[in-house]
Formats: sequence, structure tokens, C-alpha cells
Amino acid sequence: MKAPERKALAALFFVFGFGIIAWVPRLPEIKTNLHLDNGQFGTVLSLGAIGSIVSLLTTGHLVHRFGSRKTLIASATLLFGAIFLIGHMTSVWEFVVVNIAFGAGASAFNISVNSQAFHEQADGKNLIPRMHGFWSAGALSTVILSGFLAGRVSLAVHLDVIAGVSYLIVLILAEKFKFAFMPGVEDSNNSLSIRSLFSSFHVNWIIAVGLLGGTGLELATGDWITIFNRQELHMGVGISTVPYIFFVLAMITGRLSVHRLTRYVSIDRLVRIFPMVGGVTFIVAVTFGVQVAKHHPMVGFYTVLAGTFVAGLGLSFLAPTFVDAANRLSDVPGGIVLGQLSLANTFMIFFLKAVIAWTAQLTSISVALVIPSLLLIMAGFTSNTIRKAHV
Repeated sequence: MKAPERKALAALFFVFGFGIIAWVPRLPEIKTNLHLDNGQFGTVLSLGAIGSIVSLLTTGHLVHRFGSRKTLIASATLLFGAIFLIGHMTSVWEFVVVNIAFGAGASAFNISVNSQAFHEQADGKNLIPRMHGFWSAGALSTVILSGFLAGRVSLAVHLDVIAGVSYLIVLILAEKFKFAFMPGVEDSNNSLSIRSLFSSFHVNWIIAVGLLGGTGLELATGDWITIFNRQELHMGVGISTVPYIFFVLAMITGRLSVHRLTRYVSIDRLVRIFPMVGGVTFIVAVTFGVQVAKHHPMVGFYTVLAGTFVAGLGLSFLAPTFVDAANRLSDVPGGIVLGQLSLANTFMIFFLKAVIAWTAQLTSISVALVIPSLLLIMAGFTSNTIRKAHV
């Protein structure tokens, strides 16, 4: 893989993270525009999963048939078109339609750009964790930018500019490097009938469990760590977001650096060690931090801060590594493998989030956060599968 093509691929991942997360910090404004309460807004947001499920079932087949460039452009049109419209929504039903389109576009773009990454690493080099690192960097950048722009620039202008610029960059890269994209394949066995989509569905469940461990704590931290800092550590609004920023920085560091570590330590050994250290450290930090914060709030806060950073490093490269392993162990095209694995992960995450939420309601957030931490530790026991995949 040539350096310019690798940089273009990294730019696509960065733009994906930068664009897709842009509206998340401004969800309160969107909720206000739609005149919904918390329960109603949460329900409406969850409907985006409809579009996501459709894309996860079909996009891999479309990538295989038409190539990654065409599906990337089509999915970018849907994704960034939806982001553009979100800032203008005042009707709930219009937002439902746009949110479903957003879910479909996001999942389709994810499969398209990762399929291209699978294609580019055919020379044996493991690019997936690094590319996901650029995605995380884009996501963190847009969170910081959105936080700065909130209250200074209107929601509509903010999302219009982000969507327009991101879409333009994708089109430029898709045109400039069009000969580097994975071509489509004429395959009579690649059917898109409803029956065939479900009959061909197959998931390596060991990898699926490992992927759940690699994503569960990441999502739980995004959902709960700021609330935890405010409710159980009694921190202020601004400082409560700092641990999550450190968590994401640790993820970026791990994903961009793991290829250097594998020069000295095999990836399957790293998968055994890092989740164990990250999960145990996070459990100890959260449990100890709550107790210490009762008498020394800042000491408790810094304990949790250190724990979240170590946990971010511990799970940083797991998700992309498991995705890469699933692709290497399957004879099915990478886009299809990713779509099916992601669909299974989507359903498992849905139930995991429900368990965490009700555990937090019935006990405490610190107890609830132990659940994804244990899943992270458990992910380390699937390392033999990573070794068999020769990641």
C-alpha cells in the first residue's frame, strides 16, 4: 500500500468520526427544537437503529457487488445529507425519517470504509487498529469543536458546514484515489433477496463475545462516566467531562501505537494482558474513588481519572483487532463479515445497555460500571482465536 493511499484512507476514517459525532454534543438543542421530554426523545433516537439494521444486512453484499468506492459515495450522500437536515428539524416525524436515514448512512459508510481497509491491508500489514485510531481522533476533535461552538453558532449553521465540508472531502478523496478502491465482483451467489440475507447470516460467536468486551466499556463510559462524576464524586459540570476525554485520548494512543508493540509482543498476548489490566484497574479505581471522594473529593476524582485512562488503553485496539480477526477467519467478503458481526454486536449492546441502566437505577453507577469491566476482562480469554487468525 502506497503512502498517499494510506493517508487518504486515514483521512476518510477521520472525516467519518468528525462528521458522525458532530451533532451528539448538541442533542439538548435538538431535543428542545422537537419539544420532547427525555423519554420521548430517547425513544425517537433509538429508531435510528432501523436504518442501521437494514444497512448491516445489505451493505456488505453491495460492496462486494459494486465495489467500495460506489458504496462509499452513496453512503456518504445519505449520511451527510441526514446530518445537514438534522439541524433544521422541528417536526418529530420528519426527524424520525432523517434519523433512520442517518443510521442507515452511518452503518453503510462504516462497512464501506472498513472494507476498503481490509482490501488495502492485503499485503499483511495490520491497518485496522490505526485506521480506527484516526476515527477516534476525528470524533474527539468534533466533540471539542462542538462544545466550543455551542451557544456561539446556531445548530443549523454548525451541522450544515460540518456536513458540507465532510461530504466534499469524501468526494475529493474518492475521485483522486478512485483506482485504489476495491472493485466490485460479478457473483451469482451474492443475492440480496430477504431469504438469502438471513440464510447466509453467520457469526463467529467467540469473536462476537470478544468484540462485546472491547466495545461495552467504551460505550458505557460514554454514557455514564460524566454522570458518575457528578452524582457520585460530586464534581462540577466542566471537570466531570475530563475523564472521558482522557479515556478517548488513551484509546487513540493505543490504536495508533499497537503496531509498534507487535514488533516485540504478539498481538494475541497483548489481547490477553491489556484487557485484564484495563478492566481490573477500572474496577479498583471506580470503587476506591467513590470511597475516597467522601472525604477527599479531588483525590477520588484523580483516582477515577487514572483508571479511565488505563481502561482506555486496555480496550483501545480490541474492537478493530477482533473485526480484523473475523475477516481473516472467514471465506466471506470482508464487508459481509463486518455487517453480520456488527449486527450481532448491536443487539448484544442493546441488552447490555439495558442491564447497565437498571443496575445503576437499582444500585449505583459505580456498581453498574463493573459489568462492562468484567466483560473487558473476559475478552482477554478469547486471545487464542486472535492467534489462530494470524492478525
